[in-house]
Amino acid sequence: MKKILSILAICCICSAAVAQEFTDIDQIREGWTKKTITGVKNDKILTLVTAFNKVWHTQPATFLLKNPVHNEEGDEYNTNVDKDNGYVAAYELGDDGESFSARVWKRTNGHSLFAYMFQRLRGMAVHQIILFYDYDPAKKTLTPEQNEVTRFKPSYDHPKGPIGLALTYQLPCSGEDLVVQEYFTNWYTYIQHVYEWDGMNLQFSKVKFEKKNAFSREYYNMYNEEVIFTNYMLYDFDGDEEPELWLADESEDTQAIFSMAEGKINMIACTYYKISLAFRRNAVGTAGSCGTGCFETHYTVLKDSKPIHEFDDHQEWDFDKDEMVHTYALDDKELSQSQGKKFLDSLGEGCSIYPKFRPLYHRLK
Repeated sequence: MKKILSILAICCICSAAVAQEFTDIDQIREGWTKKTITGVKNDKILTLVTAFNKVWHTQPATFLLKNPVHNEEGDEYNTNVDKDNGYVAAYELGDDGESFSARVWKRTNGHSLFAYMFQRLRGMAVHQIILFYDYDPAKKTLTPEQNEVTRFKPSYDHPKGPIGLALTYQLPCSGEDLVVQEYFTNWYTYIQHVYEWDGMNLQFSKVKFEKKNAFSREYYNMYNEEVIFTNYMLYDFDGDEEPELWLADESEDTQAIFSMAEGKINMIACTYYKISLAFRRNAVGTAGSCGTGCFETHYTVLKDSKPIHEFDDHQEWDFDKDEMVHTYALDDKELSQSQGKKFLDSLGEGCSIYPKFRPLYHRLK
């Protein structure tokens, strides 16, 4: 009996050792920049993945290296090996697990750039890291390297931090461009940040919205004016932890703000001739002159990223009474003075928001 228990204990210890032999995503994130990988024979994709896996031993890469030819029915991973294009990937099937992809680009200086993406999936939460190395054929080394992609910052600073972000790195199986993709649950869509290969590095090229043309079309339908939006930022105006989209042209004189709830695009405010943006704590609006002694402010009230009310404050100077007279309307229904003032107060104090736009396209210096 003691012998059996001893054998079982040894088996448990061995199983624990096997379970612990793989490196997790946090260990790689903390240590990859500190380790140069040596003794790398060449820059073939499987050679590079093998060298990386000896230092940072991951389960999906280990599976692929044991089974690089084809997928077998019932395999734990779905693999893709494209030696000609210098791309490999192994994705664990199911809602939980780890996956990886890797890619190599030939540099014009005789070196190569090696990228390794590692992913951990837990239910709907996706956590990814991406690593880059310079391969030196003379020294046979992979040296950690930072670039524009590793320094990428999300467009929206989610209050939940990384847990609230759906950020993925997509290495190219074909072609040479790398994509960083942000997905917003309430938008039902994504933003893609495209990085083009220039022969030495991956450089930011452009930002792609799935429904990009719809934004300019909304503005045109309002004012019959063409606009080319070249700048953007994300801002959560109603505090529901899902951002709205704020666009501007090159000069930033023409701006428009869109809500994106459930995939529906709503232009909730925009600038035009003598019309500027106006903000209150709980509303987004526009303000401008409507004639001599006349001023009008129009507010859109958002809830869960959806427009729920339209409120107008029409101000006109009464020369007989020598005072400004307000006319209020809520969803096109006129309100009394007391009702209008009460609703306006419910929107909170007026405030200023200074956008920090990001470019939609790479600007040549």
